[in-house]
Amino acid sequence: MRVFTGDELRVFDERALRELLERRDFALGIGDGELRGIAAAACLSCDFAILAESATLFLDTPHVFGAVVWRIGRRAIALPAQLTATQAFDLGVCDAIGDGRDWLRGRSQVALDSAAALIRNRGGDALERAEFARLFAASIPQEGLRAFLGKRKPDWRRE
Repeated sequence: MRVFTGDELRVFDERALRELLERRDFALGIGDGELRGIAAAACLSCDFAILAESATLFLDTPHVFGAVVWRIGRRAIALPAQLTATQAFDLGVCDAIGDGRDWLRGRSQVALDSAAALIRNRGGDALERAEFARLFAASIPQEGLRAFLGKRKPDWRRE
């Protein structure tokens, strides 16, 4: 699992963006300030993209536009050249608004990596069976169920 913050996104180049697109593990992008070019494309190419409330997203390069199309399809054609975080969220361009600190709390990193691998590889019965067997062997679903039944938040630190 990888978490990319605004400063890390701003130093992305085409090679780093290509590596991000080829990864198998879960990637979380947390964008802030002005996101332009490859930094914006990298944030939006993550499995889950969070924009700070004050962020502005600029659709200024083919890389960014490609990432937006990946997220919302043909609706990208009608977008303005820049979006506030609220506009991006309302249009489905990003997944959440906030600082990203609380998003991972209460989520299993192992399960997120498994889901990312399944989605990226388009699944398949054999791969899905192997991933679910791995998750069950690690007691991931059992902890979630115990937490739900006990009316508490799951403790994923044991992963």
